[in-house]
Amino acid sequence: MRPVTSDSDRVINSKANRERGMWVLLPLLVLHVALLSLEVRDSSGTMLIKSWVLAIQSPMLSASEAVSGGIGGVWRNYVWLVGARRENQALRERTSRLSLLNRAYEQSRLENDRLRRLLAMRDAGGLTLVGADITARTPDFLSNMVYVNRGERDGVRLDAPVLSGDGIVGRVVLVTANQSQVQLLTNPDASIGAMLDGSRTPGVLIGDGNPLLTMRYVSSVQPVEVGELVVSSGLDGIFPKGIVIGTVVSVDKGNDVFKEIKVQPMMDFIHLEEVAILLGGGTPREEIPQAN
Repeated sequence: MRPVTSDSDRVINSKANRERGMWVLLPLLVLHVALLSLEVRDSSGTMLIKSWVLAIQSPMLSASEAVSGGIGGVWRNYVWLVGARRENQALRERTSRLSLLNRAYEQSRLENDRLRRLLAMRDAGGLTLVGADITARTPDFLSNMVYVNRGERDGVRLDAPVLSGDGIVGRVVLVTANQSQVQLLTNPDASIGAMLDGSRTPGVLIGDGNPLLTMRYVSSVQPVEVGELVVSSGLDGIFPKGIVIGTVVSVDKGNDVFKEIKVQPMMDFIHLEEVAILLGGGTPREEIPQAN
């Protein structure tokens, strides 16, 4: 006895058969079209299948090229930045070395200029000088004292004049075998015989610990001009006559008898580095008695 098939079952089976037929027919149609495209050519004579394949591949190739180009560009830029950083570092190091060399050259040039002025002073005045370097300065409360690397073994004596290419620096107040202490003109205990270069009026220059010197014992009736040159008079028995000290920067009436004159030294005592000590002047250092 055959099973009874309802109308709904028949409809479902018929629909399923149609779907299976479509799935079988579709690949056949695609295969048929593909085979036909092998024979079909476009207006330019190119096979249609090749045109289709090219149309499909073109976006993919463009995207691939863009991605690979972007990655390549990033890599090239990274490599370039690394190279540029290294090059910049090398340039900075080279610039630093050149800057150091330039500063060293400038220091040597300035030192040579100072030494040439000292030699010019020696040759012009026929003086016997020995060069010395500033090796130390006293503490602030005695900031107008310096030490030099020349002493008794070099012929230096007490009260020996100390000069520079710009003028008078001071005098030796303490001397040992290989070192001397120099009292600068600005020291409160320093004084030097001086005169106005124009009128040849004598006076005494006194230090007071300040950058300016004070010239005293110039008559109140004596004309004095600001800017007038002041030189050593030689009357103190220590400094040779006619060596430049400074220039007048102010003139006050002072008391009824003498004017008070302020003098700007030619020397830059703060940046003093080399000096020349006049030999043959001063007095020998006293020998210290030896204990028996």
